[in-house]
Amino acid sequence: MEKYKLFSGCLLLWLIPFTLSSQRYISGHIADDIEGNPIPAATVFIAGTTSITTTDAEGYYRLKIPGEGTYLLVVSHAGYQRIYKDIAPGNESLEFDTFMKIQVLDEIEISTRARFRKMDINLFWNSILGKNPNEKTIHPTNPEAVYYDYNPRTRILTVTCREPLHIVNYETGYQIQYYLDWFTHDYNTNNADWEAQSVFTELVPATITQKQRWEQSRKDVYQVSITRFIKSLYNNSLKKDGFELMSIYYVRGTYKNSVKKLWSPYDPFDRSIFDPDSILSNNSIDNSKTFDLSNKVFMLICHGNMGMRGEFRNQLRGGLIRIYPDGTYTEKLYLSAEDRISPLLTGLYMTLPIEYNHGN
Repeated sequence: MEKYKLFSGCLLLWLIPFTLSSQRYISGHIADDIEGNPIPAATVFIAGTTSITTTDAEGYYRLKIPGEGTYLLVVSHAGYQRIYKDIAPGNESLEFDTFMKIQVLDEIEISTRARFRKMDINLFWNSILGKNPNEKTIHPTNPEAVYYDYNPRTRILTVTCREPLHIVNYETGYQIQYYLDWFTHDYNTNNADWEAQSVFTELVPATITQKQRWEQSRKDVYQVSITRFIKSLYNNSLKKDGFELMSIYYVRGTYKNSVKKLWSPYDPFDRSIFDPDSILSNNSIDNSKTFDLSNKVFMLICHGNMGMRGEFRNQLRGGLIRIYPDGTYTEKLYLSAEDRISPLLTGLYMTLPIEYNHGN
């Protein structure tokens, strides 16, 4: 799951609670910051969910907040700077009005050779999607909107996109609007990092068989999802739900052999039981828990069923992360697939809307 940042360039008027209800909503008014004129047809959504709408002719909107945890509101319109607003945890509905600033675009110098480096294109899509694009599984419908800028002196790749990417996932049955803020990859360290927000819309199945396949695929993906991991961590049910957290400890002389043989009796990792309570602390004010990843690197192992052999193994690191019972969290989790044994669990191929919940 990507984590989101609040940009200081956003002009915010207020975020105030009003009237308790069984459903939690956020509503408000969007206008320009020059004359205060309403902005109709602005896209407003809650990142990582299916909650999306557009402002009406007078600039008003209303959205359902999926749960009581922490979420991110995104306001977007062509020609304006995007606005990001953290939604605080709780069970109250909220009101949020804001002004949008005109987007001033910098000139982008792209060389033809840099833009069409095949290795850069493959690396970007594999990082974002979690696998190579394929029209039968998951693929973007507007890949031409992406610009690649490789600096041969620093060996750093920068990827930009001035419009949302439209991605179709035929494995789970979702259309995904993907708003990329930035993406960089350092070929010196082979590390990639990016910031983005996504919003999901369910596809309409063409047949009953396709509907059933999507439902089963969603169940399988959910079993190893970051949302379910956060819920399990919060509820202290990692083992019951098929997750393991452990410190990385390589057994000398066994790693390469065990990677080649997924069912090898040798395990390159310390499989001792890890007590989540040692890195969790309760916060009574907002019903959250603090997950302490400071100066620690863990191996997150998920025992799922995705038609693949072995386990899903991703390295997990971060800082002080606040987690909530609905699977949401603050700050950013960094995950990296372990030597390509299994998919990157934050790839869109392995991502569902936060509010998706099957049997948990």
